[in-house]
Amino acid sequence: MEEQAEKEMFRCYICNESEFDSKQKLSVHQTHCKLKHPDRLERSTRVPFGVPVKRFNVPDNDGFHYRVFNDNWRKEPGRIQRALSAGYEIVEHEKSGETTGTNDDGSEIRGVLMRIPKELYDQDQALKQREIDKVDEQILRGQFKTEGPTYKPGGGIRTEVKLTG
Repeated sequence: MEEQAEKEMFRCYICNESEFDSKQKLSVHQTHCKLKHPDRLERSTRVPFGVPVKRFNVPDNDGFHYRVFNDNWRKEPGRIQRALSAGYEIVEHEKSGETTGTNDDGSEIRGVLMRIPKELYDQDQALKQREIDKVDEQILRGQFKTEGPTYKPGGGIRTEVKLTG
């Protein structure tokens, strides 16, 4: 007789009664359970709505910059491969591969945690900033070219810095 491998089960910490065979099912249950049993929730530190929240617990100062890339995104396929080509590497993490959204056709978009050495990340950001600086300079001179009608004041654009105390 073959022994069946025990499947990992996830128990709801709110009602402490329900168990699920996946984190996704548990998450859906807990969303409803929080509404049914608000008295059972322990109030933790308040996090204002709309403030960015770390979804992946990653080291802060280990010499890498971490980012979650969406895989299987119909609007921009090949993002993971492009990130690998740019020097990112996939990081093993318990939340990597979880659903982060859905495509228009209902198929899942999964988040993949990746990292790149901080030195390469900083170089990439400096390149991006140089392009932004070029556009800003063109705007200030009134020489920025776009498609379609544009507004160009006769004397260019002037800025002034006012310090208030």
